[in-house]
Amino acid sequence: MSVHQIFGRNLRELCKRTGTIAEVADHLGVNRVQMNRILNGESFPKPGLMKRICDHFSVTARILLEPLAELEAEKRHQSPGDVRGMSGPFDYAFFGRDYSVNEENVNREIVPDGLHLMIRPSFMWRDGYWIGMVRFFNKDGAQVMRGFDPIARGMKRSDLTPMKVREYRGLLLNSSESISFLYATRIPNTVIGIDHFGTRTWPTHGFLSERCLVMSSANPIGKTVVPSILQPLEQDTRTILEAARLCGFRSLSEVPRKYHEHLSSAGI
Repeated sequence: MSVHQIFGRNLRELCKRTGTIAEVADHLGVNRVQMNRILNGESFPKPGLMKRICDHFSVTARILLEPLAELEAEKRHQSPGDVRGMSGPFDYAFFGRDYSVNEENVNREIVPDGLHLMIRPSFMWRDGYWIGMVRFFNKDGAQVMRGFDPIARGMKRSDLTPMKVREYRGLLLNSSESISFLYATRIPNTVIGIDHFGTRTWPTHGFLSERCLVMSSANPIGKTVVPSILQPLEQDTRTILEAARLCGFRSLSEVPRKYHEHLSSAGI
């Protein structure tokens, strides 16, 4: 296989993970003809475009020469003490401790596997509220989460953003008397967030509340920290459907009243 074909296959695989080829081409500022030539192994990108590709997918220029699967396998098998490896920086930063939530320390009473509701003020609209559903489940011995941003209000059916672009995934972290998770959106370099929920409201209110922090400079109204609520749900069809109907960007009057006090808490 030629070097051109290796890079074309690598780029095609990376595009599948973040959205459609058309969306990636548009983000990179490349027309479809040029993009197709690169994907088909007919040409190489110029240095400026290559840098944009590497930045967009958070990869190095080695994708020009080596199959993506081999590069990722090499990352996975880096020794834990090597800070260049996938787990190396985390081992260094957290003194080698594992803060992930696993089968032994997960609190099934508060956050059982399944779908649950999250509510917070919107980072996009000053008086709006974001309501979405997330799924918690076990993967490779650790508790993880997956969800999708709701469709923005005012969008027509034909304009709906593809699900791949709206997807986010995260890892639950173990902390004292609280639940936290670190998550990222599917599109690289877009949004990284941390949600932290104290358990003090659980016995009296039946939900968790605290803060959501996003590390992004793209918020139109300048917010980066807002109150946030995690509402664990009974895993029956009726409850899940009722919660799903709430999802979207809502006004405060559309948010159940029991959450109002916590969503308007001061001190942000």
